[in-house]
Amino acid sequence: MSVSTWPDISHLSISTPELVNALRQMGQQVKWPPKMKAPDSLRNPELWCDFHRDHGHKTEDCIALRIEVNELLQKGHLREFLSEKANAHLSKETAGKSKGAAPASPPRQDRVIHVISGGSEVSGESHTAAKKSTCNAKHGLKTTQPKRLLLGTDEISFTTKEQEKILTPHHDALVFSLTVANCLVKRILVDNNSSSNIIFQTAYQDLGLEESPLTRKVTPLIGFSGEVKQTAGEVILPVYAEGVNMSTKFLVKDCQSTYNMILGRPWIHDMGAVPSTLHQMVKFPTPGGIIIIRGDQENSQSCYQTTLKGKTKVL
Repeated sequence: MSVSTWPDISHLSISTPELVNALRQMGQQVKWPPKMKAPDSLRNPELWCDFHRDHGHKTEDCIALRIEVNELLQKGHLREFLSEKANAHLSKETAGKSKGAAPASPPRQDRVIHVISGGSEVSGESHTAAKKSTCNAKHGLKTTQPKRLLLGTDEISFTTKEQEKILTPHHDALVFSLTVANCLVKRILVDNNSSSNIIFQTAYQDLGLEESPLTRKVTPLIGFSGEVKQTAGEVILPVYAEGVNMSTKFLVKDCQSTYNMILGRPWIHDMGAVPSTLHQMVKFPTPGGIIIIRGDQENSQSCYQTTLKGKTKVL
């Protein structure tokens, strides 16, 4: 679902400097861009962008600002600065998206947590279970029902324009923050290569949960080189993602990691989500339309640098 390019900044009743000031007052609701990546020699020092807080182009010409303003308008922000005609057009455009089941209300956040292969999610732990799962797949047999009833009919696609807000070229992993068990958990890795959802023991302890929700079930996890590590147990935690609050099973792993959690194929498939490391976002369908969660490149690069320094041991 592409973001509408109308109404844009030209339809707002305030000047561009006033608009940037209004965005600053909104705090964390605004996705501020990183510093411009182009070398100083290729940027005009006489042109200043208040949105980037950097030299290179005028604020009035900033594409990232226009994209962010449009997304905020779609979410219902900044409507007070629209003309009557533009407000009526936007309300009509978004009316169809508000139909259907209401999204889950955001849970409270009691605290903030800063900071692979194997498991039983895909085909069971035993050779017999794996063989049965393979046989069912071969004959097209369904074994379980999906956790979510995906009513959205919009196609999920990614556009070149959506790359304008990220640092390119890059090879960053997809890392973002979500509310888990009423805590804002940062450094969550979305990994298509992981057959299990994993929470590392230190992060689990930081959630402040009692030991009772933890099921003491040992599950083998197999690394890239074939080494086998055992988990400390399993736990089911509510994961809130932009209006969808879903109970998710995690394997608890007692080892050091640059990440707090790994959301693998079980969460990705249960959400009907499509992640893109290239576009640094994950999209998933809801009755109200396609929802987007953007990655945090700064955190992703920080995790990578920490791993290179050898301060952690990752499975």
